[in-house]
Amino acid sequence: MLALVVVMWAGSYAAIKGLIDDGLAAPDIALGRYLVAAPGFAVALILSRGLPRLSRRDLARLAAAGLVVVTVYHLSLNAGERLTTAGTASVVVAAAPGIALAMAVAVGQERFSRRRAAGLAVSFAGVVVVVLLGSGERISFANAHGPLLVLAAPVAFAAYNVLVKPLLPRYGVLPVTAAASLIGTAALLPFASGAAIRRVSHLDAGGIALLLYLGLAATLAGYIGWSRGLRQLDASRTVAYLYVVPVVAIVIGALTLGEHVTVWLGLGAALVVAGVALAQ
Repeated sequence: MLALVVVMWAGSYAAIKGLIDDGLAAPDIALGRYLVAAPGFAVALILSRGLPRLSRRDLARLAAAGLVVVTVYHLSLNAGERLTTAGTASVVVAAAPGIALAMAVAVGQERFSRRRAAGLAVSFAGVVVVVLLGSGERISFANAHGPLLVLAAPVAFAAYNVLVKPLLPRYGVLPVTAAASLIGTAALLPFASGAAIRRVSHLDAGGIALLLYLGLAATLAGYIGWSRGLRQLDASRTVAYLYVVPVVAIVIGALTLGEHVTVWLGLGAALVVAGVALAQ
């Protein structure tokens, strides 16, 4: 199940790039993706008995988590992919577990160690390589602009993990995930303009299939499957599956979009994955 989740998440980068090429804006993709997934998250929240006795403080934490993991994450990822490749975006996002660990150490949720510090340094070096040289072209702001926009996505995902960690023992992984996703979806509703509706309505069958894939497979099924995996395996074994995502995403991008895989992109990906693995 977790291997299938990895493939679905890896394929989402190429799907986003395909929808961008079809003329959709970054908010269009994020909103369409979550409107498709929202009914499923609502059902999951109800079936998991919701969030009983949710305090105001926990509600505020949950709301902040929903905003960063849906709104900030997807808007920055989609905007960044407009200016870079799907494979490059996947490698930058792969640094999310390392960034989350750094944040957790900073706020006292995790202990500092030299091994973790070394792993984070290697991982961030990989991100720098991908941002500056992943395209295989000379170093310039124009080439780094897209990856830098994407970098906000793993930072947002890391912040989400730090925000929800105290909530998980009290409410459970699935209810928290579903509720945060619904809150984030509501925050995307202001982007539902007439122009956005027209752009989505002009999609052909392939574009609609990509949007359904993002909503039903990569978002709804992906997060529910990930939550089930967390219940079946310990966290370290589950997180290890994330190391494969950028590798599969680079292959999918090369095969479906004809993206060029540079030596620098491969080196950056290796450093990011190795550094996160060492830190964890």
